[in-house]
Amino acid sequence: MSVTPPHIAERLQIAILTSEQMRLHWEDPDSGMHYYERVLPLALESSAGGDRLRCLLLDEDREIFVPVDRVRNLPTPVK
Repeated sequence: MSVTPPHIAERLQIAILTSEQMRLHWEDPDSGMHYYERVLPLALESSAGGDRLRCLLLDEDREIFVPVDRVRNLPTPVK
């Protein structure tokens, strides 16, 4: 079980609270396929397999779960 580093969790929470659209690149843990999609983060959730980001996939208008540890381009804090 992975725990999201505090600075990443904070950045994702800000995106959730401000309804920030993000373009994320992640790998599906089951199939190994890579995705690069425009999403609207809805919630950061913990599960047995690790933290995951519940998102609205904007191009298809459906909810998905993205494993946070599989995201390749996580946003960094801006000071």
